Amino acid sequence: MRRVLLLSVSAAVFAVAMSAQDAAEYKTWMQTAGATAGSLHKNLDAKNAEAAAADAKKLQEIFSHVHEYWMKKDVADAMKFAMNASEGFGIVAADASASKFDEASATLKATSANCGGCHTVHREKLPEGGFKIK
Repeated sequence: MRRVLLLSVSAAVFAVAMSAQDAAEYKTWMQTAGATAGSLHKNLDAKNAEAAAADAKKLQEIFSHVHEYWMKKDVADAMKFAMNASEGFGIVAADASASKFDEASATLKATSANCGGCHTVHREKLPEGGFKIK
């Protein structure tokens, strides 16, 4: 009986530790995504194809990780937002690489709607500042 209890408690502690690690990684991805999106906007405005494509590829990769995060939590709408964002940033990267700046900017605007949609549903502003994931 003690062995079963010990295994159960160990599994619970491990699950909490992994969840905290996932949440910390998620926070880092979101912070990186915000900074990278700002850089992407500037690089598209400056018509810097190489830098804009690099930013968009980085965002595509970040949102593939975000998609995996939400898959583990089995949250269908968040998975869809993240997958749509990842795919959209892939298109932005391709358009930027081809110096199709108007198309890249239009796709970026549409893709960014996924970010806002997920934030609206799955992010809560804290009274002391900052946000938490719902």
